[in-house]
Amino acid sequence: MDILFSADWKPLTSSSLLTAWQAQWLQDQGSLTQKIRQVCQHDLQVKVLIHQFIAAPAFTEKELHIEAGHALLHREVLLCDGETPLVFACSLLPEVALHGSYEALRELGNRPLGHWIFSEPILQRANMHYASLPITNRLFQNLRHVMELSGSLCGRKTLFTGADKPFLVSEFFLPELQKRRP
Repeated sequence: MDILFSADWKPLTSSSLLTAWQAQWLQDQGSLTQKIRQVCQHDLQVKVLIHQFIAAPAFTEKELHIEAGHALLHREVLLCDGETPLVFACSLLPEVALHGSYEALRELGNRPLGHWIFSEPILQRANMHYASLPITNRLFQNLRHVMELSGSLCGRKTLFTGADKPFLVSEFFLPELQKRRP
C-alpha cells in the first residue's frame, strides 16, 4: 500500500495524457458507486477482499495525520456487475476517526463505502490524483489472487476530509469496465 503515498501520482489538473475514456472515469466528482450502477447489467455486488485493522505504516503520517503504529482500517473490495469485477478499491481509514456517525464503517461488510461517503455532507474531497500502476505492484496482491490480469491499471486516489482524520480512497478501473459506457 506504500504506492498510495508515492510520487507516482499526478494531480488531475495534469491529465492531458489521459484517453477520453480514462478522463471520463477519473475526473468524475460524483460517487463512483452511483456511476458503476448506471453501467451494470445486473445488481452491483461488493466483494470484500480485506477488511481489517492494521498498524499504520510511517508513510501514512503526512496524508492521514496519524502516527505510525496507530490503528488503520484497511479495506480492499471489488465492485462487480453481478459476478463481473469492474473496479478494485483500496481504502485506508484511521481508527480514531471511526466513532459517532462514522462507527458504522467499522463493520461495513458488503456495502459500498462510496455510498456511505456521499451520504455524509460533512465529508469533502480534498484532492484527487491519478496513476497507472503495473499489475505486479504489491497493492494488487489480493486482486491477483481472484483474477488474472496483465499490464497496468489506471486509477485515482482521493483524500476525503471532514472527519477527525482524513480518509484515503483509491479506485482502479479493471479491463471489463472499458467495455461499459455511462
